[in-house]
Amino acid sequence: MTRPNFSQREIEILDFWEKNAIFKKTLEKPSPLGPFVFFEGPPTANGRPGIHHVEARAFKDIIPRFRTMQGYHVDRKAGWDTHGLPVEIKIEKKLGFRGKKDIEAFGIEKFNAECKQSVWNYLEDWNRITKRIGYWVDLEHAYATCTPEYIESLWGIIKQVWDKGLLYKDYRVTPHCPRCGTSLSSHELAQGYKDVKDLSVYVKFKVVGSENEYLVAWTTTPWTLAGNVALAIGAEINYVKIKLDSEFLWMAKDRVAEVIKDDYEIVEEAKGSELVGKKYEPLFPFLQTALKTQRLDYSTTVFTVLAADFVSTSEGSGIVHTAVMYGQDDFALGQKVGLPKHHLVKLDGTFVEGMDFLSGRLVTDEDVAVDIIKDLAHRGLLLAKEKYEHSYPHCWRCKSKIIYYAKDSWYIKISSLRDELLKANETIHWEPEHIKDGRFGEWLREVKDWAFSRERYWGTPLPIWECQKCDEKRCVGSFEELGVDADFDPHRPFVDEIELTCNKCNGIMRRVPEVCDVWFDSGSMPFASGVSGFPADYISEAIDQTRGWFYTLLAVSTLLGKGAPYKNVICLGHMLDKDGKKMSKSLGNIVDPNEMIEKYSADAVRWYMYTITAPGDSKRFDEKILNEMVQKVFMILWNVKAFYELYASATPPTHDSSGSTTHILDRWIFARLNVLIKDCTNWIENYKVTEPARAIGEFINDLSTWYVRRSRERMKIGDGVAVLHDVLLTLSKLMAPFTPFLAEMLYQDLALFSRDHGRMKLDSIHLENWPSVDAEHINQILLDEMNCARQIVTLALEQREVVEINIRQALAKMTVKGFEGLSDELLQVIKDEVNVKEVVFEKGEPAVELDTNLTPELKREGTIREMIRSTNAMRKEARLTIEDRIVLIVSTVDEQVKLAVEEHRLELTDGTRADEVVVETGVGDPFAIQIQKV
Repeated sequence: MTRPNFSQREIEILDFWEKNAIFKKTLEKPSPLGPFVFFEGPPTANGRPGIHHVEARAFKDIIPRFRTMQGYHVDRKAGWDTHGLPVEIKIEKKLGFRGKKDIEAFGIEKFNAECKQSVWNYLEDWNRITKRIGYWVDLEHAYATCTPEYIESLWGIIKQVWDKGLLYKDYRVTPHCPRCGTSLSSHELAQGYKDVKDLSVYVKFKVVGSENEYLVAWTTTPWTLAGNVALAIGAEINYVKIKLDSEFLWMAKDRVAEVIKDDYEIVEEAKGSELVGKKYEPLFPFLQTALKTQRLDYSTTVFTVLAADFVSTSEGSGIVHTAVMYGQDDFALGQKVGLPKHHLVKLDGTFVEGMDFLSGRLVTDEDVAVDIIKDLAHRGLLLAKEKYEHSYPHCWRCKSKIIYYAKDSWYIKISSLRDELLKANETIHWEPEHIKDGRFGEWLREVKDWAFSRERYWGTPLPIWECQKCDEKRCVGSFEELGVDADFDPHRPFVDEIELTCNKCNGIMRRVPEVCDVWFDSGSMPFASGVSGFPADYISEAIDQTRGWFYTLLAVSTLLGKGAPYKNVICLGHMLDKDGKKMSKSLGNIVDPNEMIEKYSADAVRWYMYTITAPGDSKRFDEKILNEMVQKVFMILWNVKAFYELYASATPPTHDSSGSTTHILDRWIFARLNVLIKDCTNWIENYKVTEPARAIGEFINDLSTWYVRRSRERMKIGDGVAVLHDVLLTLSKLMAPFTPFLAEMLYQDLALFSRDHGRMKLDSIHLENWPSVDAEHINQILLDEMNCARQIVTLALEQREVVEINIRQALAKMTVKGFEGLSDELLQVIKDEVNVKEVVFEKGEPAVELDTNLTPELKREGTIREMIRSTNAMRKEARLTIEDRIVLIVSTVDEQVKLAVEEHRLELTDGTRADEVVVETGVGDPFAIQIQKV
């Protein structure tokens, strides 16, 4: 059978759905089970949708469809994430900007206008593919995070956090992107780690007052050496002074063998506590000069050995170089002992002026590290260098290296709510289950305060005004508090122009310049988007959202005292190419979802996502496997439907077969079907998708290769046609959430044979109810016995191949060992399938023995079967329908062939739809046939 154009049929179905408002009707149908709440994680429309977006949308769609069929009302409001760095970076590239200076020279108002326009660049692409894959979501009333009403709602949330005393400003080291000029939160930082090879160095710090005596420290960030203010050691760690050539070097005893490859001599040992207070000479003069210029005296602490609990001997030298402004542990130590806080690096990641060969250079450039190393080597202060491979954070949007940088930032004290976060997580059902206490639970257990502010432009402005006179601060929670109306654009620079009067001193209050972390926008959607219902019964996104949307949803909800914002979540693995590599333009392995849909259909792509691996596992996208799935599932089902239509057109089903089945195959397929209904319902109710999809595929295979094939002859007289109709109808309902188009095609095609007698009255499969289990049909004994019968058949067919006897050749007897005796009905099924006259059971290991002695009578039966096969092949080639009758002309000189026709004339006429069989003497080895249409 030629493969139908499923993709073209889907376009016709889309037109049918739209003209008949089927999605709207599903929302209006009776919902006796009440509301089922679904949250759409908002994507951003400033980039084209990829194959991984199809994966996410397929999983978002399936559960709402299923619950709707069950009798729930499922609102599905679409949303768009519209703020943040990804938008800004695209505009910077478009305008040829290199950083924030260019933006401010261009003008914030014009820049944000460009951002706002770009947000919708690919909206039509998103809407088109959303509709094309059958993802039913309300796009007409979608929320957008940049609208005034959305931002006002966000301000209301921030005001509540402020009133609880959980929003504060602090000076601390933050992960900072020099390219974007802003901090990153811990959940943003977690998304940008890359394995890199950096230059690491062992540096010699000369001890003050000692000739040729040095303290050896190790660092993987040579640029921070210019800002060194102290060296840290472990008080309880054992240190040694070794003699290497003419120099004396201090380092941890446990690290010497790893660091020093030449011959050396240990000349002194000491506990770290004994080294505390040693003074050393700075590597560079820049910090000293700056401190003298500012007339600051840190002589008691600066360039001194200090004890710290973060020092270990797992790597390096056991002595840690400390730059207070560029490391979290360093800053904490500096706070504790009073080390100087002075920047030698600007926010754009370049060194300040007055730093000789380093001035104005970007600290993360490898050439900077090379030049620092050359300088140290030239001055005899470099002990060793090497490439060090480690995981280092990069900006999740612009991909630049992060630096750790001390500055003022706004924080939310989320760490104080750690117990509440963990308690809320206990109520959530995760699929896969290990995410709950694993990736997500671990994140919550180590949760840090939320670095909430960004020094950017296109985002939700932080609604905090600060008095220019007395530093009093006020958080605004609504437009009304600002005296503006609902049409006010709350973005920068308009909101920056609003001044308030300080209630404390009557001074002028101006808004602080920062905007909010963009993840706050999406994490607040349950409270800002206008969705109905809370918490969500179901959400789904990719695994990276455990530290993105999944986390910020929970964080915001917990901050508001609302508990868990969702009850069930399917967490999706990453989409990779067929070789397991991440898809990227540079590798040329990007898969165009539109191309795959055009070639194989949207349902095929959806089916692939559901079945290739479990949801939480990574998925390798292989077009070859996609094609195989279409052949092994869709085409097999389509062939079964075609078979049904062939016999239904001749003998239309006019009764409800489900209550009056007598044939063992009918009873078996209904038992098999009802087990499938029960299992699929249980699986999907527990948010398992792969198991039911694969089970449906297995059922389709059984339906075709066992039920239909074994029922072919009896269906020629109408027996079993109604049963097959009912099975296909139920199967279309089970498939509707998975493959909404194919299910609709099947349903509509079945309706052509059912509409006249009132068995299918609804406009669409998606208006049908989810099938219920008929327990009376679940006969486990029959299922087990049929399974045994099929095992016997498999062994018998394998044995036929061994003895090289065609299945169309009848055999006298088959001996079966290792199986219990079966019912007469099943024995008959086995006999028909294996084409044997008698089945004998014996004890022993599972095996089948065939009686291969062929009598003339058996040979004549084989001749008739071969004749029927050849005739039907000719009928198909002549494009005859089942209603077309023929005259069959058999030419032969073989008397056994003539005798075979006489003995089995009725079987021959029934099997070929022939009105008459004419036997002529002529050529043929052993026979030749012709057909004539009557």
